[in-house]
Amino acid sequence: MPTLYKTIGCICRKSLHVATKSQTKNSAYLQQIVENSHSDYNTEHGNHNDGSHCDNHIDVNSVKSSILDQALLHVAELGWSEQAIAAGAKGCGYSSSASGMFPRKGADLALHFYQSSNKSLFDSLQAEVQERALRDDDTPKPSVQAFIMDAVDRRIRMTAVYQSTWPQAMGLMTHPNAAGDAFTNLGQLVDDIWYLAGDKSHDMSWYAKRAELAFIYKTAELFMLQDKSEDFTETSKFIERRFEDLGVVVTTLSLSKDFTAGFLNGGMQSMWTIAKNMAGVYPR
Repeated sequence: MPTLYKTIGCICRKSLHVATKSQTKNSAYLQQIVENSHSDYNTEHGNHNDGSHCDNHIDVNSVKSSILDQALLHVAELGWSEQAIAAGAKGCGYSSSASGMFPRKGADLALHFYQSSNKSLFDSLQAEVQERALRDDDTPKPSVQAFIMDAVDRRIRMTAVYQSTWPQAMGLMTHPNAAGDAFTNLGQLVDDIWYLAGDKSHDMSWYAKRAELAFIYKTAELFMLQDKSEDFTETSKFIERRFEDLGVVVTTLSLSKDFTAGFLNGGMQSMWTIAKNMAGVYPR
């Protein structure tokens, strides 16, 4: 268990160092790209403005997010690649060289999609929870297990849009410079779901619940990649069976520290190994 935590910690620290180091460089790089883009636009349209009107305080994260959002439109054709990001930059009115702001290339695109999908699910679930809290009628609330199963199913369906290319994304996110962020995204996803389901635990069950849910999510994700059924109905059934087999809501309340440690070392490492093997299907 300590070895696993130490490994994850090293990966996370390395990812944080890379992200911090590149932020300053990206700001100056982006400024130059924006100025060049305005210059090209002005030249093409006969505008002699020197570009001095441009905002010198560019929100780097906002621009990068816009480029990656646009790049997702090209994943079906170009995969999770630098080429897709370059196409996304062009779609936002920037030079294709803007793809240089993403040193992890396709991994940056995959991580962006994962994080954006997590946020989309959280916002949607939170709005529904708040709406139910304001109702005056006696409409029954879904059980905790039903709520969590629905959340997992909805999140898997977001990824299912990229079913044919997702193995490539999974492989890219196992690389050392991306694995820390991938762990963080998965952790955030399961924590958000449990939080919105009303979990207020502060003991060892807090870790057990999230570890077990992470395992269910990753196995469902792998199952989805092989699902040929209409509207991924078999994946939804698989999720239901996983919850029935593992009894996530009831049994995790009494799971021991030893079980949690064994689960993390065994189950999650197995899932990670499978994802790493997928990288061989889509080599860099």
